[in-house]
Amino acid sequence: MIARMRRRVLLLLAVVSPAVRAQSTTVVAPTEPAVTAREATIFGASLAAAAALISSDVRIAQWTQAPAHRSALVGHVLTGARLFGDPGSIALSAGLWAAGQMRGDATMSTDGVRALEAVALSGTVTYLIKGAVGRARPYASPDDAHNTAFGRGFRDGSDYQSFPSGHTSAAFAFASAITARVATRDEARARWLGPVLYSAAALTGLSRMYDNKHWASDVLFGAGIGTVSGLLLSRHLDHVR
Repeated sequence: MIARMRRRVLLLLAVVSPAVRAQSTTVVAPTEPAVTAREATIFGASLAAAAALISSDVRIAQWTQAPAHRSALVGHVLTGARLFGDPGSIALSAGLWAAGQMRGDATMSTDGVRALEAVALSGTVTYLIKGAVGRARPYASPDDAHNTAFGRGFRDGSDYQSFPSGHTSAAFAFASAITARVATRDEARARWLGPVLYSAAALTGLSRMYDNKHWASDVLFGAGIGTVSGLLLSRHLDHVR
């Protein structure tokens, strides 16, 4: 799934990026550091927290799958949240670009492209880590959250591509990129839009646990990857701090 999503994003970027860049004004800015302390902290903290959570992953998965914690209503809500991650993050980004093009609004078009770029970056990083770590998904190894093998994710496919969560990283990449850009031009709007987008992204992560497709630690690290992807691209390409 994440590989298909990444291909779709890259194809869309190949189409829309040149058009947006052609109508953008060149801005000369000071040289940016590759990674800021803030970005490194978010990435490192999410990885460390995910590592610490692994010992509790099986218990959390069992709690999530218990009949007492499942209902049709919760299932419907979380299905919508899952779709926000994929294909929603791509569709919303492309929709922003298209709406901006139709309205002649370069800022809106760039919002969409930047979100697409963030989703593509997070998806690429996620895919590489998934393949290298080769962690079994909860349904494939319900009693062993430590079931990993280097490179197995590339060899044996989706059942061993659990860590980190691609849906979650995509959702947080979209939320991060859009919030960062909006905050530069309308702080009041960003104060309510940010929590809405990040909450939707968090629900995306919960949906992957509810569907027994990811461990809690997968979701936590995916959130870190997505958040940093949006912040990093907004800062380097738009000089957002």
